[in-house]
Amino acid sequence: MTPTGHPLLSTAVELPEGKGTVFTGRLSVKDQTWLADHAVLDAVVLPASAITELALFAALREGGDRVEELAIRTPLVLPEDGSVQLRVTVAASELSLHAREADDAPWTLHATGVIGSGGETAERSVTPGPGARPIDVAGLYDRLLRTGLGHGPVFQGVRAAWRDGTDVLVEADLPEDATAADFGVHPALLDAVLQPVLLDGDDDGALRLPSALTGVTLLGAPGATALKARISPAGDDAVTVFLTDADGAPVAHIDAVMLKPFSPADLPRRTGTHDALFEVEWHAVSAPATATTAEVTLHQDADALRAALDTGAATSLAAVLCVQGAADGDGETEPPARTRALTHRMLALLQDWISDERTADTSLAVVTRNAVAARPDEDVADLPAAAVWGLLRAAQAEHPDRFVLVDLDGTDASAAALPAALATGEPQLAIREGRLYAPRLTRSPAADPGDRPSAFGDGTVLITGGTGTLGTLLARHLVTTHGVRKLTLTNRRGTDAPGATELAAELTGLGADVTIAACDTADRAALAALLAETTDLTAVVHTAGHLDDATLPTLTPHHLDTVLRPKADGAWTLHELTKDRGLQSFIVYSSTTGTLGNAGQANYAAANAFVDALTSHRRAHGLPAQSLAWGLWAETSTMTARLDQAGQARLRRGGIMPLASAEGLELFDAALALPGRPHLVPARLDLVALRARAADTAVPGMLRHLLRLPPRRAGADASSLARRLAGLAEAERAELLLDLVRGQIAAVLGHGSADAVAAERPFRDLGFDSLTAVELRNRLGIVSGVRLPATAVFDHPTPAALAGFLGERVAPPAEAGPGLAELDALEAALAGAALDEEARSRFAARLRALVWKFDEGSGAEEDLAAVSDEELFGVLDNELGIS
Repeated sequence: MTPTGHPLLSTAVELPEGKGTVFTGRLSVKDQTWLADHAVLDAVVLPASAITELALFAALREGGDRVEELAIRTPLVLPEDGSVQLRVTVAASELSLHAREADDAPWTLHATGVIGSGGETAERSVTPGPGARPIDVAGLYDRLLRTGLGHGPVFQGVRAAWRDGTDVLVEADLPEDATAADFGVHPALLDAVLQPVLLDGDDDGALRLPSALTGVTLLGAPGATALKARISPAGDDAVTVFLTDADGAPVAHIDAVMLKPFSPADLPRRTGTHDALFEVEWHAVSAPATATTAEVTLHQDADALRAALDTGAATSLAAVLCVQGAADGDGETEPPARTRALTHRMLALLQDWISDERTADTSLAVVTRNAVAARPDEDVADLPAAAVWGLLRAAQAEHPDRFVLVDLDGTDASAAALPAALATGEPQLAIREGRLYAPRLTRSPAADPGDRPSAFGDGTVLITGGTGTLGTLLARHLVTTHGVRKLTLTNRRGTDAPGATELAAELTGLGADVTIAACDTADRAALAALLAETTDLTAVVHTAGHLDDATLPTLTPHHLDTVLRPKADGAWTLHELTKDRGLQSFIVYSSTTGTLGNAGQANYAAANAFVDALTSHRRAHGLPAQSLAWGLWAETSTMTARLDQAGQARLRRGGIMPLASAEGLELFDAALALPGRPHLVPARLDLVALRARAADTAVPGMLRHLLRLPPRRAGADASSLARRLAGLAEAERAELLLDLVRGQIAAVLGHGSADAVAAERPFRDLGFDSLTAVELRNRLGIVSGVRLPATAVFDHPTPAALAGFLGERVAPPAEAGPGLAELDALEAALAGAALDEEARSRFAARLRALVWKFDEGSGAEEDLAAVSDEELFGVLDNELGIS
């Protein structure tokens, strides 16, 4: 074995009798961290540019200088943990690339090719001609993200692009800390120059990726850190690429790069995990090294916090400690009653907080103790506070950046770590023995359902809500798939419920003994009487629930109570009356709303967070328990019957896809095979849609692990809305703002174009309701970078009025006066600049000197009026080097 010196292929082995050479290497996102900056859909995929680099290196080592043909057969997905082995084989002129994850795993063919030498290449100009038109690349990576292609800092190399006739010219570079010396052409650079044409032509949102290349020739010295490219059409869905370095010296030429649409089905199926079964893991996090921590005052109740606000004592980030209802003097002892009392108080506080102008720019940190299970088998001792977590998760969805959730464990070290926790920027945290953890949704491991004994035994299985849509599906499934022969199905009306008699007859015909009983599971006496008649009870499945949606400002205690009773009270009563019955299974149907939060469903989120916590509480006490936080089912139920087309579209935009009945029942069985996990999330998530929303909406912290949204390269966001507005004439400002607002309205309402949105048409006539108003406000807040009041849409009833208000909040029109437009532009530039302490001090000193000169009346007013934008920005460029 001979070392190669290549970053991706470490060794070479010559085959006997001169039959070729095998090059080997090992790839992982841990060792080659920059590879994690290239994600397709929700997977880290080795880019075609890297495969091209491997083929070109092998060709050069074998005496060639050209890759005649290269075809990508199967995407090479890199695992989150571990590594993949590479094997590039060259025999005669034939090339193949194989990979595998384990030593005993079969090799998978990922690419084939033909190497050669010679070939004619004509140099071409990479300088924009007189008629070349600049291409706006400011939002390139957001647009690519919407198609499912995510790029991290190393791959965010495009600096400028032009359209020159039918050609596209691109300039790209690597970040300063990237090393290119050992590459022929660094894969991130080659990938970058192709990025603008991935969205070229008919941009219908489809993801296009290179599928084959021909005539790849290295023309100059390797190791370029910047490239200029001319990309020309080469037939349908193909382009020719000519590359030079920053000085114009030829680097490489590609006769043709073929592009084809890419879909999730093209990715190899994951092994060892489920595509639609998830769980919550708590990942260690830390505050940024540059974060500043302030002293935090823990207000023991809502009244203390209000008093602090009245006296001005509340800091910019106030914290309130949530305690159990009984401890606050309510006199209640049962968790359901304490839950209602606590959620009522918290609802009043949250409504006050979002309506109080004094807190418009302040985040409220709600601190609980032992309200979440952040460690395996950890007890949730405070179930009412767990419901508060659900309530706040929905509040966070409606009002991003207004609320923070922190759970403590009662140790002094954790209390001392609270300021550091608040400095992380995480919306939800648990502190255990002083260490910080944030919740992340992750894929659950796959397990064979046949690996465990029957979850239901030979006795009676009780299904609450058993004649509803989901209860009916489950009852049939238990009989036909799990062999259950005794069922008790409860509802509010017994056999008078729609379809109940027919269901009983159907199940009886399948060999089951079925009892349908009218019973309110939250009524302890009624449930106790039913259970007394069921002497052989072996399992409980609690599917009962109720919806009564309202946005946070309009939510009432009555909304809370009507939803908490069937779900949370019912689950607690079932727990209390069966905990000594030796059950084999205790399964609760929950909802993603309690885990992820959902605008307009704070009451439902509270109820489901309670039952999620109850299952952790049971597990900690040695009792069987599992909560299944379902996503949306395709089958219409009494709970979802009111969900109209607009509501379904809103869920789809939010990344929640409906589960077919068969798929849902398969996930139920998959969850049964994981009895050690008390809280699972069976849901069909559209991660492409969620990534697409990331440019315009806040991404829940819970989804950050799944989405793997790439960070921005330093300085990449300097082109903010404020800077775009700076220096524009009033008419241009108004047009830009109105286009922005109409575009976001079109996205919220599901229109294909902003042309469908009339500027002066009232929002109510456009089809807005409270939920779409919340979504629009939040989207505008993200794209503008300013926090908008909760009533922004209602207070400005037309798109034109809202655009005017947005302009005032983002960058008020400059008053007449010399030099003020230049100062506005400079201020906007500074907002997007990354300054270290030394640079900040130097720049502040320069500004203080300018202010001193102005105050002294030494002609600074005239001097400032004469300063151009370029000269002002030159202070940044020349003195600080942060263009």
